[in-house]
Amino acid sequence: MSDDFVTVATLNTPTEASLVRNQLEAEGIRVFLSDEEAVGMAWYLGNAIGGIKVQVAAEDADRAFGLLDEHDPVTISEEDWKTVEGFENGWDEEEEDADAAEDTAEESAPERDLDQEVNRAFKAAVLGIIFFPIQVYSFFLLLDILFSGHSLTPVQQKKVKISLLLNTFILFCAYILLSRL
Repeated sequence: MSDDFVTVATLNTPTEASLVRNQLEAEGIRVFLSDEEAVGMAWYLGNAIGGIKVQVAAEDADRAFGLLDEHDPVTISEEDWKTVEGFENGWDEEEEDADAAEDTAEESAPERDLDQEVNRAFKAAVLGIIFFPIQVYSFFLLLDILFSGHSLTPVQQKKVKISLLLNTFILFCAYILLSRL
């Protein structure tokens, strides 16, 4: 076996290069990927480096070119990366089930938003111990949560109570310090 390598393909992403490598290795051709790590770590330099080069031994080059020419190129679009709605219910479900799943997701969205807001207020209350202005932000978030009329889960109630205690204590301490100045 010679030490000469021939580049049979140049690709933009490590994923594409791995797919080509797997295809060639399945046919018994040993493959070397040049610059895979560099492009994987610094993807923005991929064009400057020249992409990922799929290389094979010189004696396997003709066979590798033939195998790659047999297959149509596959382009990966943004749509391929999006999740399929209703997949959790299975591929063979009817549209009614998909609509019901969408309705359930829409109903649970405010609960998730409320949970995010409670978590944000809790984190702001804890960080407000170090940086006072965040405490004021937390206080207004808590007021918004309390007057929104949403029912809170026990975990959310606990976080709100702890946040209120922290806010009250810190704001009281700030008031005392400012009144003595």
